[in-house]
Formats: sequence, C-alpha cells, structure tokens
Amino acid sequence: MNVLIYGFGRMGLTHFSILKGLNTEINFTVIEPSKIIRIFLKSNLDIKILKDDSSINDLQDITIITTPPFIHERILDKCIIRGDKKVFVEKPFGGYTNITEKYASNKNIYIGYVLRFNPCIQWVKKNINIPDVVSIKGEYLSNTIIKKPVGWRNGPYSGVLNEVGSHIIDLIQYLLSSTSFVIDESYEKSVVSDIDDITETKITFDKSKVVFLYFNWVKKEIRKPVFSLNIKMRNDVNFIVDQQQIKKFNKSGKLISTISVADICEKVPFYLRGIDFTKQMQDLLGDCNTLSTTKEAYFVNKIMNKIKLHENNTRR
Repeated sequence: MNVLIYGFGRMGLTHFSILKGLNTEINFTVIEPSKIIRIFLKSNLDIKILKDDSSINDLQDITIITTPPFIHERILDKCIIRGDKKVFVEKPFGGYTNITEKYASNKNIYIGYVLRFNPCIQWVKKNINIPDVVSIKGEYLSNTIIKKPVGWRNGPYSGVLNEVGSHIIDLIQYLLSSTSFVIDESYEKSVVSDIDDITETKITFDKSKVVFLYFNWVKKEIRKPVFSLNIKMRNDVNFIVDQQQIKKFNKSGKLISTISVADICEKVPFYLRGIDFTKQMQDLLGDCNTLSTTKEAYFVNKIMNKIKLHENNTRR
C-alpha cells in the first residue's frame, strides 16, 4: 500500500505514526517544503521525503493532506487528476471562505473531523432518539491562543469558528443529519488575534431543533481543550456529553446515570493522542463508514460561511 502525506507537522506526524502502527507494510512518501524538516526526517526515518509532488504521477492508495486550508483545493485537484483511491483532508476543509462545493459529490475524499470517533459520541449516535431532540448546546473551550498568531492563522482561513468550532458543528450535523438551517443570532469577539477568538451563535435546524454554539479559545482557566454537548430531549431529559462521559439528568435536574469511556470499553491496536485518532485511521484503512464525507464537510462550511455573513452578526 502506498500512502502519500502532504505536510509533516503535528497532524502529519500523528497520522503517519498511527498508520505505521496499524500496518507495517505501508510505503510512505512525504511532501514537505521545509528544508529543515526534510533534513531531520531523512536522518531519522526510512521513508521517501520530497520537496514537492512534481515527480508523483502514479495514483496513490491513500493521500493525506495536512497543509494549511488555503492550499487544500490546489492539492485536491492534483489528487483527482492522479486518480488517488482515497484522499483524507485535515479540517477545516478549505476554510469557511471557500466552501468547496465542487467536491461535495466526490465519494473518495474524506475530512478529518475526529471528534465523531469519540466513544461517547458514538454512544450518543447509537442510543439517543434524534427525532426527540429539542435543543443542543455545543461548546469548545481552550486556551490555545496566548499571543497574536502570525501568518495565515491570523487571517480569514483561521479563527475559533473555523479551527475548533467546525468540530462541534460537524458533530451536530452528524447527530442530527439535518438538511436545512437558519442562523438566528451571531456575534464574535477578538481578544488576542485580529479575527474571531470568541463566537456565540443560535441556529435553528429543520425548523424545530434549536442549537446554541459557544466557542472560546482564549479562556485562561482551561488547562486543555474541552468540548461538550448538552442535549435536551422532548421529555425534558438532558444528556451532557464530553470526551470522557455521558451524564443523564431527569427533568428536575437530578443525575440519573453516568456512562464513562471506560464503561464503553472500546479497544484499539495502537494508541496515540487518544482512541479517536486511531479509530479514524482504522476507518480510513477500512470501509470509511464513519469518516466525514465532502458532502457533510460542505454543509459544515456552509453553516460557518452563513454565520460569518449573517446580517445580525456583531463584533465586540
């Protein structure tokens, strides 16, 4: 099996390490424009390292794209011309400034929204009756941005909505399987960067399900990134879901039950950065049943685009 990786930063290294742990027979080729990184890789890894893809003409079994979002379209076009069998693109897919509709029907391209592989999210997908959902509050909090970013991370392809909020929007559309939405309210705030560091949005999906979103990546009290979904059901039962557990509350607010990741007892043959990332690569090597499709990712980008352009969107 031939696997081509564009970019060997944190995510490129993560996916390489997991795939190598899952399948020792993979032949890797890495495209990395940084000379310093190439020198380091060549002295430490027995894989093919190239400056660019000008010599790559044969189709690849799997191509992984971990470059900045504004390069995605250019590389994807090359993958399609080569006829690559599977293409995995790290989120955010193209950025909300480019909603990439032209790829929405391509069945060979998958997007790296890894939170849907979390065991707690999979439990929710299998055990909660989605037609009975009344509302969802989705949050993603971190202290990621300490000082003003440089380069593309301080521009329209970045921002809390695009980079971390897109994860939660993907989870909501993954659970609801919605086909329509209306942005009711939206505001954003710049704290450290020149773009959105905090966003808050109210959306109505399918004319009946209300979704509240709050994303903040400059929250100093947060030690490590956390996400949560508060799912209210028609019978006033609430489910609060995060990376580690699912808590169920009755209509009086009393805790009824707790299910932890340990209770679900899912195992993976190779562990790095959490079970979610390994299960994502297992799915990529397999039938790709859980991975985000380009059609789903296009819907996420469309929501983000509408949030940014909403007539009542305010900056504080």
